[in-house]
Amino acid sequence: MQFRWSSAIQTTCDACRSVIVRHDVDLETIGEISDLPPDSSPIQIGTTGQVDGRTFTVIGRIVYAYEDGGWNEWHLVYADGTSGWLSDAQLEYAVSSLVQPKKPLPAADEVELDAPYVWGEHELRVTTLTTAHYRGVEGELPFEFWGKHDVLFADLRGHDARFGTIDYSDGTPVLFIGRYVTFDELQLKNLRSFEAEDRSRAMQGFNCSNCGAAVELRALSHTRSVACTSCGAVLDPRDPNVHVLQESASRVESPEIPLGTRGEWHGHPYDVIGFQRRSITVDGERYPWSEYLLFNPYQGFRYLTVYNGHWNDVTTVRELPTRGFGTTRTSLSLGDVDFLHFQHAEARTDYVLGEFPWRVTTGDVVKVDDYISPPLILSSEGTGAERTWSVGRYTPGADVWRAFSLPGSPPTPEGVFANQPNPFTEKSKALWRAFRWLALLLLVVFVYRQVTGANAEVFRDRYTYQPGVAESSFVTPTFTIGSPGTIDIDVDATLNNSWLAYDIALINLDSGEAWNVDTELSYYSGVEGGESWSEGSRSALKTLPRVPAGQYYLRVEPEGPQGGPRVPYTLRVRSDVPSIVPYVIAFVLLLIRPIWVWFRKASFEVRRDAEGDYGSSSDDEDDDDDE
Repeated sequence: MQFRWSSAIQTTCDACRSVIVRHDVDLETIGEISDLPPDSSPIQIGTTGQVDGRTFTVIGRIVYAYEDGGWNEWHLVYADGTSGWLSDAQLEYAVSSLVQPKKPLPAADEVELDAPYVWGEHELRVTTLTTAHYRGVEGELPFEFWGKHDVLFADLRGHDARFGTIDYSDGTPVLFIGRYVTFDELQLKNLRSFEAEDRSRAMQGFNCSNCGAAVELRALSHTRSVACTSCGAVLDPRDPNVHVLQESASRVESPEIPLGTRGEWHGHPYDVIGFQRRSITVDGERYPWSEYLLFNPYQGFRYLTVYNGHWNDVTTVRELPTRGFGTTRTSLSLGDVDFLHFQHAEARTDYVLGEFPWRVTTGDVVKVDDYISPPLILSSEGTGAERTWSVGRYTPGADVWRAFSLPGSPPTPEGVFANQPNPFTEKSKALWRAFRWLALLLLVVFVYRQVTGANAEVFRDRYTYQPGVAESSFVTPTFTIGSPGTIDIDVDATLNNSWLAYDIALINLDSGEAWNVDTELSYYSGVEGGESWSEGSRSALKTLPRVPAGQYYLRVEPEGPQGGPRVPYTLRVRSDVPSIVPYVIAFVLLLIRPIWVWFRKASFEVRRDAEGDYGSSSDDEDDDDDE
């Protein structure tokens, strides 16, 4: 026997399946292991890889199984001579190492779900308690381990990729701390190929015990239940007699993506191996959607979901979300993304077809909660304290059709989906950005105009209105407007308890072109009840738009009450007077488009909320009217 690792305590003989333990320089055969169960892991003894800059080689493993699945604990030896573990549970990977707990670990009969455990500065929580069955060992291990029976494990998870496991396989519990990793992150080499000859080590297909049709297991030993594509019966592939978990369906549906279809998804080939139709019921109305299970023998499982033409690309997540504060809705954070609660419901499985890595039957019911941050949706589902979390990304149907080479075109989406990106969000942001720059430019032009405007007085004279005069109109002497621009005409009269009206025309001496304005002044005052009062104004200002330069005069026609007093008044003309009016108009015009798009954006969000738990009653009534 040759040990790959100098610190190995136990190894197995590849030839005779004996378990050999090393005592210093002596070897002792302590037993013999039976054949290992069918295995579909891409990892094998001799696989090499890298994590956190440290290279490793796989030199051994322990195999566990439990009611809903199984996993491998691969023993790693690093280049520096230390060792660790790589957990492979249905192609979800985590690396860990044995650590010394900083406080006593709870006993097996005391550990509870959701109990906190602080490691360093990070809080972990007990998320699952699994009683696993020892199924065998292979290769070299750092301790003596074989012939076990049932073993309790408490899995700990945190708000990031960190995780922990409390192992109760011996009298004293031990703690392993590590983190979840992706397949690509491990940079694995010397993997299993899953060619036809290699599939002999995994689970094979069989004939349906209900209808006799051939059933192929594309997910190999990862499959925990399979619905026959011919009769719809749900079968247990692990049972030697292929036990029927559920009788055949009344009819077999044809999914939009046929089972067995292979496509290129996220740069890897995936097979569509499972299909289920699920639904929730809200206010007596059923809302169904479909889910497709995708499988890659190295990357693992992911899902495609579709509701009314709205597709989502879904993966499970191991991190625990962090609860937020300060909002009217429950909010959660996952990484640097904040999600708002959208809906709580009970989801029912109505129909299944194909393979699944868990035991599934029609009629299964779980509680679900959805949290949204378009284009992402964070979902949890479970039946008790144990919850499964997943993240979906809104995906155009055209991407799905293209990836899986489906004929025709995808159905047009109907309505607004929970995490559908608001089509007006980016447009609204762009318009408001443009508005800010244009408004700033408008302000600069306005300030420049105020500073550089001549605001020159080109005419000023004082007159007196004489009541009872047959012809009170007159013309003023000519004056010069030196540059084109806005003209202000001021009238200031010495009125007291009277009124005076004016028709004034500004006339170009050369062309005869006239600009007409009219105004009325009135001012009244008195004392009533010991208090003085007044109303009206003794002055008025009229502004003419852009007037060309040239020689001008005023034609003035004053009018007052018969028998009224004589009224002295002053006429004043100013040229090139900056006016705020065109800038206000321009500002309002600039606002119209951004505000219109913002309202459309807000309307889209109202329609979104109407689909969840936060739609107003008025929205519901509108929806009823539309129907």
